[in-house]
Amino acid sequence: MSEDSKLPNQISDAPVPSSRHHPTREELDEIVAGTEKGIRDTYAWKNLVRRVGLNETRRILKLGLLASQLAGSNPEN
Repeated sequence: MSEDSKLPNQISDAPVPSSRHHPTREELDEIVAGTEKGIRDTYAWKNLVRRVGLNETRRILKLGLLASQLAGSNPEN
């Protein structure tokens, strides 16, 4: 057993194993619906719906959530 294999992935040169689950379309739809339910009473949501319509607002939310699932995305952005 090499010395590198005893070190955590953050310290060794070994690549971090990928454990990201990429949601299916159905799972993403459920995430969008749950997120919408949680934010639909906010000023920002209501204002966006007023400006671009409900369907476009949902599309924007879905794209934002999908982008956050892409490999290499920065969760703090």
